[in-house]
Amino acid sequence: MPLPALYGHEELKSRLAGTLKARKLPPALLLVGPSGIGKQRLGHWIAAGLLCESGPGAPCGTCHSCHLVNTLQHPDVHWFFPLARPKGDETKQVEEAEEMLVEAITARRTDPLYGRPDGLHGLFLPMVRLLHRRAMMRPVMGRVKVFLVGEADRLVPQASSPEAANAMLKVLEEPPPDTHFILTTAEPSAFLPTIRSRLVPLRVRRLGSADVARFLREVPAQPVPAAEAERRAEAAYGSIGDALEARAEADDVQDAARRLLETAGGKASVRFRYTLGVKAYGARSDFSEVLDAAAGILRDDLAQRLRGTGGADHAAVPVERLLEAIREIERAKGWARGNVNPQLIVAHLGRTLAEIGL
Repeated sequence: MPLPALYGHEELKSRLAGTLKARKLPPALLLVGPSGIGKQRLGHWIAAGLLCESGPGAPCGTCHSCHLVNTLQHPDVHWFFPLARPKGDETKQVEEAEEMLVEAITARRTDPLYGRPDGLHGLFLPMVRLLHRRAMMRPVMGRVKVFLVGEADRLVPQASSPEAANAMLKVLEEPPPDTHFILTTAEPSAFLPTIRSRLVPLRVRRLGSADVARFLREVPAQPVPAAEAERRAEAAYGSIGDALEARAEADDVQDAARRLLETAGGKASVRFRYTLGVKAYGARSDFSEVLDAAAGILRDDLAQRLRGTGGADHAAVPVERLLEAIREIERAKGWARGNVNPQLIVAHLGRTLAEIGL
């Protein structure tokens, strides 16, 4: 599926469109700004503008070239981003890096709403050698080649030496005439000064809350309801990435809460196994969130029962028992805020809810 549209950044896009049309885009650009605001998506927008059949300029979005860029299939747009370090024989690590990159981009074609890379991922030397190899080739179908390097600050921190950064420096020092480099980062101070000196920085600002909320309503496979989208947009402070992560975390909490309630209605042996799986002392705040969500589920069920709308998860449970179960969970939340072992809380709560008949 294609990349989602580029939300927000209208003033910046207007300036860039003029720069592209005048053919004055620097050959090595560094997009700087907070995580999750669309810097890599903006990089693809610039690439489409460079290669657009009506351009260069603002991409039309409808020509064959724009279609190929937006579906991650254009042979002259090369997207690099942090991946695991190749583990094979040193002589074959470039080929291994290329296989890993192809697999990762294939996954992003399927689900372009990718998350942040693993903390151990980086832009290691084999990846930069692959970039250098591709940079030496002529464009396949466009006027130029475009190399988009996401989270380029990971050229250094995740490697045991600055080899990857130095290799990147060599490419930037003597770039082929038909090549543009677009690097993105949230941490420009992590770059080697020699690399920073060869890049033209461009500040990418946070999005407005309205743009983040609109993205949440329109793009995800399961759109976020308007009121919830506005609340998450405000909390995300201009970062679509943060808003999406918050939604994923909220979904995880809801799943955990439902497992807690389902277990409470199960056999004693099931409750015992569940209790043993609860972390004894770590992540107390996460445990409190699960209890909050469990109470919320029961309140929603109760509200549906009282409205007579049906469809509740606990439709067979009398209203007074639902109220009693909610009171027990609220009591457990008080213990969770104290110094009570979460396993003890779950053991007591599971037994109590089973006795209530949840």
